[in-house]
Amino acid sequence: MTEVSIEALTKDYGASRAVDGISILIREGEFISLLGPSGCGKTTTLKMIAGFEEVSGGAIRFDGNDVVHVPAERRDIGMVFQNYALFPHMTVAGNLAFGLEMRKVPKAAMQERIARVLDMVQLTDYADRYPRQLSGGQQQRVALARALVIEPKILLLDEPLANLDAKLREEMRIFIRDIQRRVGITTVYVTHDQAEAMTMSDRVVVMFGGTIAQIGSPSDIYERPASTEVAKFVGQVNLIEARVLHSAGAGHVAVATEFGELEIPAGGSLAEGSMLTLALRPEAVEIAAAAGEGPGIPATVLSSYYSGSLVDYRLRLASGHEIDVQTFPRHRFDDGAMVRIHAPADRFWPVEKRA
Repeated sequence: MTEVSIEALTKDYGASRAVDGISILIREGEFISLLGPSGCGKTTTLKMIAGFEEVSGGAIRFDGNDVVHVPAERRDIGMVFQNYALFPHMTVAGNLAFGLEMRKVPKAAMQERIARVLDMVQLTDYADRYPRQLSGGQQQRVALARALVIEPKILLLDEPLANLDAKLREEMRIFIRDIQRRVGITTVYVTHDQAEAMTMSDRVVVMFGGTIAQIGSPSDIYERPASTEVAKFVGQVNLIEARVLHSAGAGHVAVATEFGELEIPAGGSLAEGSMLTLALRPEAVEIAAAAGEGPGIPATVLSSYYSGSLVDYRLRLASGHEIDVQTFPRHRFDDGAMVRIHAPADRFWPVEKRA
């Protein structure tokens, strides 16, 4: 297992800066996802780690050794591309053998490695088939096997599931993560798909405009977003305005919101009367019939969308503010129905502060 240290890494294309001084420490055996919209610099960062792009500034260290000037073929990395890049004229076994032949691995050891990795990716019976004879998911597994068979120090994956259908993507997320855990290899995964990053990663690096917006565990990124931009990019979110009333002690403040007075984490001193934007996830909101008992504020159902295991509601509050609610379909509410909604104070998270 290898530790990867990215230090003040920069990439310029003429006057345009694609990656702007980012720093990430990737621990041995860790699965890190670089998550962000197209053009945020995540793939460029991956290519610099691989050695496919020249570095404009900063350092990339494998176990403390700077590899910025080390050619890609000497960095000992395994790479899986979005389009798989399999050799169409070679069988599955031939595709796996290619990298081993380049490394002059003895034939007996080569055959043993190929057999072991094909078993790992559940393709033992497909060794003599050509890529055109395989499904998209099988081709993806061959690409993963080809990256692993050379026993690299680091595994890099560039949106490898983008060309698969939705159901197969879900299956392959679990498959890739399970293999990574068994092998224990340090892995960097690039994706713009929030669900992939959240389900597969030990930590997620959210990037916008060539910079890092937040690094954290999937739960940190989702439940405690560092900014409005992160909150909006990672899943659905309601943004609630709040006014600071007074300090509530223990690092909390009391705030006035449409949901009533709440005590929330302050993250530093906040002046009385200052304004905050709070993030509230749709699934954190409880919905009940307006005539029922319990806490809550009135709302009107504008629309609802049933997806089997969940119902998504669009509601309008008395102020005219519209919010999203996601819940299990135990009780359905028709469009136009009056309901009561409530959210626990600990589900509101400050993402923006204003004087």
